[in-house]
Amino acid sequence: MEFTPRNAAKYVAKAIVHGTVAKHVSHVIADHTRFEDDDMIVEIPSHMVGWYVSDKLKPITDTMVDKAADYIAAKRSKRNTTETAPTEK
Repeated sequence: MEFTPRNAAKYVAKAIVHGTVAKHVSHVIADHTRFEDDDMIVEIPSHMVGWYVSDKLKPITDTMVDKAADYIAAKRSKRNTTETAPTEK
């Protein structure tokens, strides 16, 4: 994968989903078992679930990042063309 701002944003979106899901799953496991949030038996499965969910949502998060990046690129292009256009008096 090429290192571009768009691909970096896609990675960040995937990491945010992974971290959020892992945090919530670890709380659920800790609430319903005798283990604590920081036990390895809780951390490993919760990160695996977060990884799985972020991988399944990758097409959706990638589409969101692409739409946002295209929108920003269009706005920048429009702004640059209006700034560089000669003004008539």
